[in-house]
Amino acid sequence: MKIVEKGFFLLFSIKFIVLNQIKSDLKIPNWIVHNKWAKKAGIDKLIADFVNRNIDYGTSWAFTEGDNELYIEEYESTVVKQLNFFHQKDVEKEDKHKSYVKAYYLHHLLDYFRETRINIYEINTVFDQFLKEKIETETVNNEGNKVNFLKEIHQIFDFLRKNKEELYSDLKGGYFSN
Repeated sequence: MKIVEKGFFLLFSIKFIVLNQIKSDLKIPNWIVHNKWAKKAGIDKLIADFVNRNIDYGTSWAFTEGDNELYIEEYESTVVKQLNFFHQKDVEKEDKHKSYVKAYYLHHLLDYFRETRINIYEINTVFDQFLKEKIETETVNNEGNKVNFLKEIHQIFDFLRKNKEELYSDLKGGYFSN
């Protein structure tokens, strides 16, 4: 092996070890953490609880036949179905703040910090990859029009960026020691 290749391999190995140590320090955010951050973001506790339960326990009951049936394509992923469902809740409640949608993105983003292999201290990179790997930024409403949620997503990103030290502490379980 050439010296350059050995150096690259060593650098890659060190980065892998460091990232694994960071990941081993992180906890899967529980509902206490999810609810804390939803409250800090100005999302009503009842809405946050509803969204968290539906994401973690599944929303298959929401997509059954009935009066409130939404048009759902068979090929849509669970994440897209959830986004459509929570967007519809905001529409029904005439929530101009899009609290259900914000709670949806916040929940998935908090979980993503634990799921990703990216160094979480590179928060902008985490946000970029979250957009590429985890979620959709738009949906199609019942009238067939595209609805874009980049504004709401960036509000969540900005909020977490401003509070990143507390976020990192909570992701390591610090919420229980404060």
